[in-house]
Amino acid sequence: MERSLVPSMDISKPSIHANLEAAFGGESMANRKYLFFSEVAKQLGHKDLAK
Repeated sequence: MERSLVPSMDISKPSIHANLEAAFGGESMANRKYLFFSEVAKQLGHKDLAK
């Protein structure tokens, strides 16, 4: 029998679920902002900043 490399996580507790949801939402928003400002930098000719 193979063992999972990822530990099991009990997300049945409302606080854990809410924290995970908030963290995912925050990371998602940050990613969208990085992509937006990367595009702005490209349009302004700052290709080195857009990486």
